[in-house]
Amino acid sequence: MKFGRAVMATWLALSVSMAASAKLEDAGDVDVRFLATGPGGMEIKGEASGLKASETDGQLKIKVPVKDLQTGIGLRDSHLKKYLEVEQYPDATLEIDRSKLTFPENDQSVQSSATGDFTLHGKTKPVKFSYKANRTGSDYHVQALAKIDIRDFDIEVPCYLKVCVDPIVKLKIKFKLRET
Repeated sequence: MKFGRAVMATWLALSVSMAASAKLEDAGDVDVRFLATGPGGMEIKGEASGLKASETDGQLKIKVPVKDLQTGIGLRDSHLKKYLEVEQYPDATLEIDRSKLTFPENDQSVQSSATGDFTLHGKTKPVKFSYKANRTGSDYHVQALAKIDIRDFDIEVPCYLKVCVDPIVKLKIKFKLRET
C-alpha cells in the first residue's frame, strides 16, 4: 500500500514538473481589437492581425505589428499610423514572466490579472491586464483586456478638425497557446 502511494506521488510530481517546464508556442486563433473614444459618443474601433506569441527563458512575449492596425476608414488609418510612427516603431509587445500567470488544469478555466512590460512607440511601461484562460488538452485559449494611456508612450493625442480622442485606449486580444 505504501509503495503504491509512493509511486502515485512520484508520478504526480513528475507530471506537475513536466507541465511546468513545457514551453508555450503560438497556436493561432487570433483576434486583436482596440477602442478609442471621444466627445459626443465617438467610438473608433480597430483591429489588427499578425499577433505572434512565444516563450523564451520563462518569458512569454506577445507581439502585434502596429502597421497592420485598421479602423475601417483609410484616412483615419493613415493618421493613426502617423501618430504611432509605424515605420520607426513597427511592433507593440507585451512581455510577462510566466511565473506571474495562472494556468488552468485540463477542461478548466481561470480568470486572473497580471502585469507585464508593454512596449509601444519605443517606450516600455508596466501595464496591468485581466485575462481568462481555458485549457483543452495542451491548448490554452486566452482572452485579455487592458487599458493604456497613449501619453505614457509619448504618443500625441490624435485630433482631427479640433476633435480629439480620449488618450485612454482599451485593448482586447484573443489567442491560443500550445504546450510543446
